[in-house]
Amino acid sequence: MSHNESRSDRSPMANKVAQTTGHAIRAARAHDSEAFDAAADLLALHHESREVHALMLRELLETVFPDGLTGDDVSEVLTDTSRAVATWNPAVNPAAVALVLTGALGVSDTADPHAVSSAGLVGTETTAAALVVITHLAARAEVDPTAYVNRAVEEIRRAQTMEMP
Repeated sequence: MSHNESRSDRSPMANKVAQTTGHAIRAARAHDSEAFDAAADLLALHHESREVHALMLRELLETVFPDGLTGDDVSEVLTDTSRAVATWNPAVNPAAVALVLTGALGVSDTADPHAVSSAGLVGTETTAAALVVITHLAARAEVDPTAYVNRAVEEIRRAQTMEMP
């Protein structure tokens, strides 16, 4: 299936989430907090984006740490991401960065809005945190995050269209 075919098979919402995620990552790389915040705010309105970002985070963590992830690795990603984002967007909450990392590892459920609110965070904070961790991991792995977002959206589409036994 070509790149264009996969996009045309996706829902308008999936295309919007993929496109806006791309905008947010480019804004994060450019340290453009205004554009980043606007994209994160828009993505936070769409529950689907949490699932897409969780899948992207898991795959990027597997790419960066192919031999498995240690507690020190998680701590390093948390620290490096929080320090880097603090230089250009101090509004990104380090607690939200920790929550999305643990969510990607299956320790917490960031796709569940109740888990997010019980942690004292709002959806926009966890969306922004996921986006900065994705940006950090993609840069560290020297990979194009577009392929990761496309695979995540495809995985969700496939899971939604599979018939249950």
